[in-house]
Amino acid sequence: MSLSVGRILAAADFSETSDKAFDYALSLAKVFEAEVVVLHVLQEPILYQAETAQKYRDAFERKMQDKLDAMLHRHTCEGVKVTTVMKPGAPFVEIIQFAQDENVDLIVLGTHGHGPIQHMLMGSVAEKVVRKAKCPVLVVRPDQNQFVSA
Repeated sequence: MSLSVGRILAAADFSETSDKAFDYALSLAKVFEAEVVVLHVLQEPILYQAETAQKYRDAFERKMQDKLDAMLHRHTCEGVKVTTVMKPGAPFVEIIQFAQDENVDLIVLGTHGHGPIQHMLMGSVAEKVVRKAKCPVLVVRPDQNQFVSA
């Protein structure tokens, strides 16, 4: 059996664990000569006035794009094709849908390691992605050791 990884989806929420997951995605992309797509899902609060909502949405999207750009600048992406995408919606739904629509071979995302009560109330994006994704998923924990490629 040969393993082929051409596209890696790195889910980004701008947390420290998300940064670690992006490092994993880059390392794997170098090994497999794959491209990395960084996906940030926009979770916007509900606004009631359409004009105010559009102004807010535009400013919010610019701010999130700036955060994506800053994240790319903090990492060594040399030799890896990296693109960024932002989509509005529920994170686990959009991650799974994007992976299916874009023929992603591997999803890499971080988990926050919330306690059992918060997990019970909110659920885990990572857990839902692992359960429902049609491709392999690598979950990076906040306290996990980094692997080093030689």
